[in-house]
Amino acid sequence: MTTDVKDPRAGFRLITPVRVRYAEADMQGIVFNANYLAFADIGVTEYFRELVGATGNEDSPGKFLELFGGDNWVRHAEVDFRAPAKADDLIDVCLRITRFGRTSYSAIAHIVRDDMLLNIVKLTYVWFDPTTEEVTPVAQSFIDAVTDFEIIEPERAVVAA
Repeated sequence: MTTDVKDPRAGFRLITPVRVRYAEADMQGIVFNANYLAFADIGVTEYFRELVGATGNEDSPGKFLELFGGDNWVRHAEVDFRAPAKADDLIDVCLRITRFGRTSYSAIAHIVRDDMLLNIVKLTYVWFDPTTEEVTPVAQSFIDAVTDFEIIEPERAVVAA
């Protein structure tokens, strides 16, 4: 089974290995479809940990709020299944932020086994103020940190003032 991506890890600075657990697979030993969103979420968690420089037992969600003054909710998720992962596979979750809008940003995750692209997860998040729970513009400090971290600079939406 092949895919149309030559190097599914290319362009991703954040690559996190994950061992597929038995409980994440169905009776045929194939990863249950909903678990690909959970794998992508592991990638997001590790991305944020890298972004804020969290180490050890440090509270990376607390540090995220302290550094960027906001938080995010998933607004949309899209999953493109290419090939199955199986119980006990060692997969890589590759994640990068691809685009910023005024109050949202987008990320993509490649789920990879060996050199095979198994799955693509596209996520859109909205930025909000955790005190008021109101959607607000994405913090410039977050945009700057992501832009400095990424190999491929995220695109910016043209937003009318």
